[in-house]
Amino acid sequence: MFQFSRRAFLKMTLVSAVASQLGACGGDDDTVGNNSSHSVVGTAFFPQSVASGDPKPSSVILWTRVQDSDLQITQRDALLHLQVAKDTAFKNIVVEQADLNAEAAHNHCIKVKLTNLQPYTTYYYRFLYSKNNVRYHSNTGRTKTAPAPNENIAVRFAVLNCQDYVGRYYNSLAWLLAQTEEPDFVVYVGDYIYETSGDPSFQRTGSTRTVNFSKPEEAIALGSGETTFFAAASLSNYRDLYHIYRGDAMLQKVHERFPMVAIWDDHEYSDDCYGATATYHNEIKAENTPERRQNAEQVFFEYMPIDDEDVGLTQAFTTPINKLFPYTRLYRDLQFGQNLHLLLTDYRSFRPDHLIPEDGFPGSVVMDKEALITVFNLQSPGNGAAIYAAQKALFGPYVDMQSAPWEAYQAAFVPILTQSFMNDGLTQQTATAKATQIVMGKLSAFVFNQLVSQYNQAVAGGLIAGSQIAAIDDATYASLDTGIAYLHLGKQASFTEFGARYGVVKSTFDLYAAYRYVQQRQIGQRAEDVFGATQENWLWQKIQTSPAKFVALASSVSTATLGWDFSNNTAIPEAFRTAFYLNVDHWDGFPNKRKELLAQLRQRGNAFLFAGDIHSAYVVDHDGVADFTSPAISSGTFFEFGQDAVKALGSAFTVEQQASLQALLTTDFEQLMQSFSPNLKFADTRQHGFIMLQVDATQVQATFHLLPSELVNAAYYEQIDTLKAQVTQKRFILQNGIVNMV
Repeated sequence: MFQFSRRAFLKMTLVSAVASQLGACGGDDDTVGNNSSHSVVGTAFFPQSVASGDPKPSSVILWTRVQDSDLQITQRDALLHLQVAKDTAFKNIVVEQADLNAEAAHNHCIKVKLTNLQPYTTYYYRFLYSKNNVRYHSNTGRTKTAPAPNENIAVRFAVLNCQDYVGRYYNSLAWLLAQTEEPDFVVYVGDYIYETSGDPSFQRTGSTRTVNFSKPEEAIALGSGETTFFAAASLSNYRDLYHIYRGDAMLQKVHERFPMVAIWDDHEYSDDCYGATATYHNEIKAENTPERRQNAEQVFFEYMPIDDEDVGLTQAFTTPINKLFPYTRLYRDLQFGQNLHLLLTDYRSFRPDHLIPEDGFPGSVVMDKEALITVFNLQSPGNGAAIYAAQKALFGPYVDMQSAPWEAYQAAFVPILTQSFMNDGLTQQTATAKATQIVMGKLSAFVFNQLVSQYNQAVAGGLIAGSQIAAIDDATYASLDTGIAYLHLGKQASFTEFGARYGVVKSTFDLYAAYRYVQQRQIGQRAEDVFGATQENWLWQKIQTSPAKFVALASSVSTATLGWDFSNNTAIPEAFRTAFYLNVDHWDGFPNKRKELLAQLRQRGNAFLFAGDIHSAYVVDHDGVADFTSPAISSGTFFEFGQDAVKALGSAFTVEQQASLQALLTTDFEQLMQSFSPNLKFADTRQHGFIMLQVDATQVQATFHLLPSELVNAAYYEQIDTLKAQVTQKRFILQNGIVNMV
């Protein structure tokens, strides 16, 4: 297996070829040969076909991978030949490049940078591979350069994301390919692959559409027993995923027909990741694995047609390891004529951990009386103490475990917490250390009394030697200062994503986020540092100085505020009658940085965002800055996620309460979200599809193409009329900072 080291170089074979007007001369060269008598169809040698990407006015990236069992056995490099023409018959060849080296170290992938091309021009290309004196050619690809910066041309592009392969088909792509008004290019905003082989929590098992790793021993085993599945970890694992996904006929055709501009989200590495840290085990285990992250990034750059602006015009180049994590630069920009400046951002590589840690103990206090007064003073200078006094009863009483009489309880609570954490999967040493840390801080009085009860039960049962201890009495309880513990943020247990990444209480989260933001800034730290300093400086500068009519920011995750407000729902338990953020792995988890980003875009004017990841379609009006969030190509819908989340509540709800909430969500899922977030002008959580965006000198037109989710179970690749009969479209116009449905 190829291993990284600090001395190793990532040799991305990105050869730069300069276009020249060879005209018909190439067609007369018997050595080259441009017709079927000189080469034969060789799709077996090009199993992932071809692709192009990152179109600029004078350049574009071409990609292919060659596969030959002889090469795999000997691990030899392969020599390829490239032909680029202005016609499908390859009579008018503009590039003829021989001896392109597809390296075995990179799975025989090759990227070629074509330069000196003409703006807004269509080119056709193919790769050739020779074996036993026979020349085999790939499928023909079509690509298109960007308009020159001074050209006033309407630009059209499709927004794609989230194409889970397991048990699902890419009918959305079949519908895209059937459009008569074709896009100039497509933008993939993340989750091009899913790193797992069949996660039963969201992937459909038992289908012919499966993922099986060729080296499962190199993968991460998750689940247990019959539900064991695997997550990619090695170069081989991640390459398997691209082989399988790129084998789909519709995805191949999209790549063959349109240049692709791509960024990643989380699943190209690991679900809900930040930097090199995965979240499968919710902090029961350490999951910061830079080598795994580097493997994922290497394979991403091997298989995706992404440019490198450091590449010269005429030479091959190597990309050193300092261009992989933690030094990655995926963010970049592309301009398409006078009207569109595309800013491509990286949300995952530099961002910090989620604000609420998955291993947060529900009883640990994160905002005491002083912290709440600090936040209230920010909201109303000089009135913090008065506001706290008026709202004290809205928060939870707590005790300081390092002050009398509460410090005397530390010895009793440590073994109770230690055993609980060991039951969750921690070692005794780690569990004891965590328990000790918790009882040295401030503790929710409610949880304090629960621990007292558990301790007394253990004593009564002979599990612990000792005497019964007293709980906090009602009078003392009522006199305590109040604050916010993880419990009040939605945390019902340690080591869980619920109350950490999903299902977070809105009111307390907003206060805590504001407090942490101010606290970090006061000590000179970068608060909510989603982009990292370098990317953020680059982004602000690009927004402020863009010469184009419209700036479009590609974000892998949506800026839409997503939640439900159950405050007045008497059919559910009282503890759940509040407003919840549904997913703070998204921008809802970084509300203050989102305000900064939107302020930059709003100040610039004629700016909008587009995004994916959330498996649903949204249009958001951020007071003059629109967000168009694209539905998934095939992945499970957000509606399905919501239904499953209710089932996961389990013992917290009675059967009747679960049924009532399920019925409410079935009919009012989107309405609940829109009432929670009034700037959400459109929501569809139940369908797949894509967005087609068209940008001209005066407006942006966004057309949502939506397909019923049940179609994903079968391939309708040759039944376009069936798709046409079920597709719905929603169209919006953004003009002068106002977005409206038309």
